[in-house]
Amino acid sequence: MTTPTTPPPATPPPAAPAPAAPRVAAVTGAAGGIGAAICRRLAADGFTVACLDVRADRAAEMAGQIPGARGYGADVSDASSVQAAAAAIRAELGDPWLLVNAAGVFSVQKITDLAEDEWDRILDTNLKGPFLTCREFIPAMTTAGTGAIVNIASTAGVRGGRLRAAYCASKGGLVLLTRSLAIDHGPDGIRVNCLCPGLIDTEMADWIRHDEEALDRWSATLPARRMGTPEEIADGVSYLASDGGSYLQGAVLMVDGGGTA
Repeated sequence: MTTPTTPPPATPPPAAPAPAAPRVAAVTGAAGGIGAAICRRLAADGFTVACLDVRADRAAEMAGQIPGARGYGADVSDASSVQAAAAAIRAELGDPWLLVNAAGVFSVQKITDLAEDEWDRILDTNLKGPFLTCREFIPAMTTAGTGAIVNIASTAGVRGGRLRAAYCASKGGLVLLTRSLAIDHGPDGIRVNCLCPGLIDTEMADWIRHDEEALDRWSATLPARRMGTPEEIADGVSYLASDGGSYLQGAVLMVDGGGTA
């Protein structure tokens, strides 16, 4: 007579891997028209967003509209302010995988009428600011072997413009800062690219967007026949930060309705 054998105990199925924590994105100028649209889009893409702005109350207000986001006051032209905001982000959210430099200022005048402190304000915000934030966040990206930076430059960074020498100088510098950082840090696993908006429907375009006749004349020169929207700039940032943009290094993405075509 054969003795029945006891079947071996069933092997439990392997435990499901723990879901990866959302990547952190730090966005400067988060309370501005373009910055706010970028924050909302990145949150929709699954990022945990650190909203940085020189106006701390506005940064907190912006973050309050986005689940999981945090707001931080930061003057990007001041190294100690950038360092303090970065320390708070690391403590509360972790090291950013993505940095978006969207803080920017603008004014118009001939160079002969440009005060030195206004030159400093424009260059310090638009060019020194990205230098300070990149210097602050790149080391952790290098250690992790992965990361991305998107700098918001401008079509004014690739061609001259009337009555905006300081602005053009700051954005042209940002384009070449982007390309140089891509060369230096691409081998570290960090993608560095920039996006150049044309005329976008925000407060920075107040010099023309409330003058219907002037806006119509300008629009007629453009293939798109209109201003862009902040959301269209956010779409470009989303692409540059996505896996679909993984082969872009030092790219200058023109989002300008064909203005520089």
